[in-house]
Amino acid sequence: MTGGPLVISTMKNEGPYILEWVAHHRAIGFSEFLIYTNDCEDGTTDILDRLAQMGVVHHERNEVLRRGPHKSALKYAREHPLTKAAEWILVSDVDEYLHIHLGDGSVQALIDAQPQGTDAIPVTWKLFSHGGQVAFRDAAVTEQFTDAERDLEAGGFPDRFVKTLFRGQERVERFGLHRPVVAAEHVEGYVSRAPDGQVFEGDMRDAKAKTHFAYAAAQMNHYAVRSVDGFLVKRDRGRANHARQVLGADYWQKMCRGGQPDTAIARTAGARAAELSRLMADEKLARLHAASVAWHHAKIAELSARPEFAALKDEILALIAAGDHLRGRDDMPVPLRAVPDPADAPAETGPEIGPEIGPGPAAAPSPAPTLEPAAPPAATRPDPTTRLRALAAEMRGLIDDVTPTEAASAAHGRLDMLERGLFGRTSRG
Repeated sequence: MTGGPLVISTMKNEGPYILEWVAHHRAIGFSEFLIYTNDCEDGTTDILDRLAQMGVVHHERNEVLRRGPHKSALKYAREHPLTKAAEWILVSDVDEYLHIHLGDGSVQALIDAQPQGTDAIPVTWKLFSHGGQVAFRDAAVTEQFTDAERDLEAGGFPDRFVKTLFRGQERVERFGLHRPVVAAEHVEGYVSRAPDGQVFEGDMRDAKAKTHFAYAAAQMNHYAVRSVDGFLVKRDRGRANHARQVLGADYWQKMCRGGQPDTAIARTAGARAAELSRLMADEKLARLHAASVAWHHAKIAELSARPEFAALKDEILALIAAGDHLRGRDDMPVPLRAVPDPADAPAETGPEIGPEIGPGPAAAPSPAPTLEPAAPPAATRPDPTTRLRALAAEMRGLIDDVTPTEAASAAHGRLDMLERGLFGRTSRG
């Protein structure tokens, strides 16, 4: 393997944020980028195609499978020639920025600081709040948002997700969003260490650091919500990992955490800005970036006029006003507004509404008889095995968010047994 450090990412409608993210990771030493996209409307694909023409990234279209965009992309990336050539790999989203305190701040400094024989370096998330930003602005994410979640000693939350820089892919069964899933026969000798060199607590399926975050060595800045208006576009786009879940105030409340200033990433601001200037010097790329920013402004105006998005924004602003993002682990969260269950609504009240379609005009029940039966014929219904497979795959994604991690690991184990009994194999990989 001769390739430099590789970042694998999945994107949809992330146009305004791409160049800063690429510039940052190039500045700290990542030389290869493998980026998958699906169903983009905002110019994301055009920006990445131009970067590919410039030799900066490799861009692939993501044919989304039932497992969802993220896991589909990782399945394809596993066999990509760029991946095969890489020694060290990081799976990262465009709202995640790896910041290294060790040495010169480069990814190589992080690797060199580890004891010999280290195979994986799980770097702990540090969530950032909206930072007082309501409006979407075309400005550096790393400079706009500097309000981070508290340290444990200051009342912060334990059990934080990690993103892992890893090697030894020949011993890996599949790529995970947070950690690689190591093949059973190699688990014993596969060594994971926190950025400070301490052996990572937990087994190979633990996707969270419990209390040892090693922030003095490295951190993964996670700007999960960014501005309030920017979050509306994220809600409209949908989740890449749990595609069936709707992003609402509950997600905001979970991922918007602040209370402690953190400007550590300013250490690499000069190198990041220089790299960004080199990219923006390309006139075509600069035009594509500006066009994507304009699309996002127009999209925010469109979404703000829709009742469900206006209601979401009002609830988020109420959470902000109440200081919910500043609460510590011992503080009670601000109660969320009750969301009506669509299943409780009468079937005759109007057309079915999907999470990215929005409400249409009210439609009165038609007296005309329908030409379709009330339920599909038995022959056209999915057979039980197909339905059970789909349910099991969906449960996998939900279990990933369960805390504590021991409960999630136990649930995965029980689901493994159930799937093997039903299908002879599991839905993983």
